Amino acid sequence: MTNYEAIWRVLADLITELRGAGELVPSHVMKDLRSAKTTMQILKVDRNNLDHISRIEEFLGNVECYVMYAAQRTLGAKAFDSWVDRLKDARRHVPEETQPASGFIPGVPRDKYWIRMKVTGDIPLSKIKGIAAESGLEHKIHESEYIIVYGEKGRIQNFIKRIMGPSQD
Repeated sequence: MTNYEAIWRVLADLITELRGAGELVPSHVMKDLRSAKTTMQILKVDRNNLDHISRIEEFLGNVECYVMYAAQRTLGAKAFDSWVDRLKDARRHVPEETQPASGFIPGVPRDKYWIRMKVTGDIPLSKIKGIAAESGLEHKIHESEYIIVYGEKGRIQNFIKRIMGPSQD
């Protein structure tokens, strides 16, 4: 299995360098980068759904197309070659098998499915709470930056689709 997190990290670092060089990264590229990260987190929980893999690859491919072109144009040939090598290394790196985090969250009934989300400027707490309520789900604040949304499996899946927004087809 490809180490999507290593590839994501290289692309995120390249975006940081591009921004430092004055490159304006379009919002759709940043959205694809965030969507890739979110979908990677969902894949960790729902390993049986292979659609997640194709979506991750699509998101990362979209980001890579833009940033590699921008790197070649903005950073020069030597820096571009260095980033190509870093990306190749990330692709070759075999991820370690990790065990999923404990399925126990205090205050969430055992028979309920759940998802933990980080509250950000792009996905504010009010939006998460609103979509959770509309989906018939319950929620609770977890730590200071996270929210746990829980309920029936089908409702959680619907919630994820709504939070992720329209498909990138």
